[in-house]
Amino acid sequence: MGKFRYSILAGAACVLLVFAYRVQKGDTLWDLSEEYLKDPFAWPDLWKINPHIKDAHWIYPGDSICFPGDAPCPVVEDDSEWNAEDSRLYGNAQNSSNKGNAQRGGTGRGGGNRAQEQPKSFNSYYQRLMPILESIGEKDDKGKGKKEWFYVYSDEANKPINHSLEHEILLGFGKKAFPKLKTGDIAELWSSRKVSVPNSTGTSDEYYLRQLAGLAKVTAIGDSLSRAIIVQSFATVSVEKALSRPQRPVKTIDVKSFKSIKQAKSEDMAEILLFMDKSIVPSLYSYILIDMGKKQNYVPGSAVAFWDMDKKDPTLPPRLLGRGMIVYSDDERSTVLIRDLYNATRRIDIGTPVSLTHQPVM
Repeated sequence: MGKFRYSILAGAACVLLVFAYRVQKGDTLWDLSEEYLKDPFAWPDLWKINPHIKDAHWIYPGDSICFPGDAPCPVVEDDSEWNAEDSRLYGNAQNSSNKGNAQRGGTGRGGGNRAQEQPKSFNSYYQRLMPILESIGEKDDKGKGKKEWFYVYSDEANKPINHSLEHEILLGFGKKAFPKLKTGDIAELWSSRKVSVPNSTGTSDEYYLRQLAGLAKVTAIGDSLSRAIIVQSFATVSVEKALSRPQRPVKTIDVKSFKSIKQAKSEDMAEILLFMDKSIVPSLYSYILIDMGKKQNYVPGSAVAFWDMDKKDPTLPPRLLGRGMIVYSDDERSTVLIRDLYNATRRIDIGTPVSLTHQPVM
């Protein structure tokens, strides 16, 4: 029957068509929201109406996903087309799972534990939300930095904007700065803080670390200010500390497949320089900065592993702490998204060695 299951519900006055989608390998809630809801940032709404999805970052081939509509979602009972495949991405430092190892509970509603299936394509969602580093140039008291950033204003300046959907704010730009700006356009809301990043000389460089905190829809435009309504939030940030700019397109990479790296030499390993999220302990789906980049073949789309080296006896084999994917790199450094952490008692830390395990094939 293909990728869709349909349920036609007849009413007294109309016929409503709703469908449940059968997840295919490589699907993400972000991509499905973009394709069928025409808004990738609507993925939390899609997650909300599908409570059988326990972790929004993990959906599995064969799962049923219902899309919002006027009628109840149909229940998919036929699992005959579901075909579990061994699509483990990382194989050189951990035993891969056997075919069909993922366990499902019927249509995914209330099943048992499932082995995590690694995606075989790079998810652009992680590039859209990654933090960015900017060199500190012209300073100001709020860390605005470059002229492309603008302040955010509110009558309730000290209240966080996290989860404050429909909250009205003032953006520090209007027609003078952006003549083509129009109502309905989306503005980005960013947090900003100063960080020190170690460099190759043994000293540190100062940067602004920007993180996307939310999105707002422009409702009215003046010469120097615009009104907007918050429509999406990703992190807590006070309005008085937030910065804004019109939404920009993100040039994402397209990974076709991955090429395995059979062995990693210790002298080729990178080290963790900085935790880019506001936490002293990095967690799953947080971002870190490492000290190698494109010059050392640490390129966006690459898979990496984090290692625990025994300092008391360096001849002991290293222990695998977790895995990640590179979402951005320049010549000297890379931003890595943590995808797996294997042991809560052995954490990754500043200085933890990082090796390449897979390189992307574009």
